[in-house]
Amino acid sequence: MPNAEHRHCVRHLHNNFKLAGHTGAAFKQRLWAAARATTIPVFEAEMEQMLGQSQAAYKWLQERPAAHWSRSHFSTVPKCDILLNNLCECFNAAILEARDKPIVTLLERIRTYLMLRMARLRETVWPHEVGPRIFGIVEKNSIESGHCIASYAGGGKYQVNSMLGAMFVVDLERHTCTCRKWDLSGIPCPHALASIAKSEHSSLDFVHALYKRPAYDRAYEGYISPMPSQAYWRKTGHVPIKPPVYRIQPGRPKLSRNREADEIPKGATKLKRYGIVITCRNCGQEGHNFAGCPQLRQGQPRGRARCGRRGRGAVRGRGARGKGAATANGDVDTTSVNASGTTASGTTTVRGVKRGRGVVSEQQQTQARPKFNVKRGAQAPYVIRKTNVFADSQVGQSSQAPSGPAPRSQAPSGPAPSKQAPSQSVPHSQGPSQPAPRSQAPPQPAQSSQAHQGSSSQPQSMVTSPKRPRLKSPAKRIRPWRV
Repeated sequence: MPNAEHRHCVRHLHNNFKLAGHTGAAFKQRLWAAARATTIPVFEAEMEQMLGQSQAAYKWLQERPAAHWSRSHFSTVPKCDILLNNLCECFNAAILEARDKPIVTLLERIRTYLMLRMARLRETVWPHEVGPRIFGIVEKNSIESGHCIASYAGGGKYQVNSMLGAMFVVDLERHTCTCRKWDLSGIPCPHALASIAKSEHSSLDFVHALYKRPAYDRAYEGYISPMPSQAYWRKTGHVPIKPPVYRIQPGRPKLSRNREADEIPKGATKLKRYGIVITCRNCGQEGHNFAGCPQLRQGQPRGRARCGRRGRGAVRGRGARGKGAATANGDVDTTSVNASGTTASGTTTVRGVKRGRGVVSEQQQTQARPKFNVKRGAQAPYVIRKTNVFADSQVGQSSQAPSGPAPRSQAPSGPAPSKQAPSQSVPHSQGPSQPAPRSQAPPQPAQSSQAHQGSSSQPQSMVTSPKRPRLKSPAKRIRPWRV
């Protein structure tokens, strides 16, 4: 397009300006001030300050025509005064999800995006004669026009005196102002709005026609037709075009651009929270959070005031131990507690703690301690075989116990007990009960000597299931311990 005006993005111009060796905030401010200048006298004044700072920087900018990067040399025909290529940046952000797809998928997603966007914007309702953004700019300039005093000279021309001492000439018939802001953008400047208020006209009537609804409707009057899927396309019979050979580059593909060293980082404009006291959920102290807890750095266990043994065989309760509770050496006194968790007098002594999905008593926790080598997650036949071997070894050890009176830590006198079924009882005169394997039931309290004599002659059956017996309490049914 030979008649189109070519402009440069000032941000990229400043990047090249820095690569030439002209770095620093002072050079950046002078460059942007010269680019924002709307009149030639202001532009020349800014360039003179640049010459006073660095002659090399001034010469570098003089080699670039000001018509490409300064508003003071822009044409007033396009009614556009932007200095950045934000239109390209918005387009790149819109196709970010489709840019890494194959060519057909990429074009299809862009077509769908534009079709939906044009249909949505076509039905947009404006509350005013101009668009919402343009209306906001007019309202902002109207507030600034309060610092200007307009005087009518005749022929639609006004002399406007600013509170800062500057003087401007506004022509309402030609829509021009000495500051050239109205000429470049087509939106009345504060000097023009002061003159419009003096003439008692509507400010929206002096906005350029390109910002009004008829021009907007002409831009979106066309639409993109919908298309069926690729399976319904007409077959041409030609040889399909294959994609070019592509070699995947090493590393993860970049989705965001590289920020400059002096660019404001993302999220830097957010204010920090002051006066808020944070509390750590690990130790309960104030001044730090869980990530910065000093106990975690020193290797201490997590939690508030957690002590004692941890693991599957640990005994955790609510306080003092009673019948059926753990002793000092880790064993459990089960001489007067039966499988249901009740004593001989009928009172319930099972104290349960929550573990996993159910409630497990202290007696059941101690008996569930693994005393033989069983792989975690092993199959049921392997667990049953290991349990039977362990049960045979326990019976063999009990049959070799010495006779005669002995304390509780030794084996009792009399004939050695044989294998007992899980449903039979254990006499009170025997030594302290050892933790049973996973597949054995907890021992029963002493009922009578006759029951013991009758049951000692019966052989113990082999274990056929690795499941633990079910302990029942009057309050809640306790789920069995699963291997």
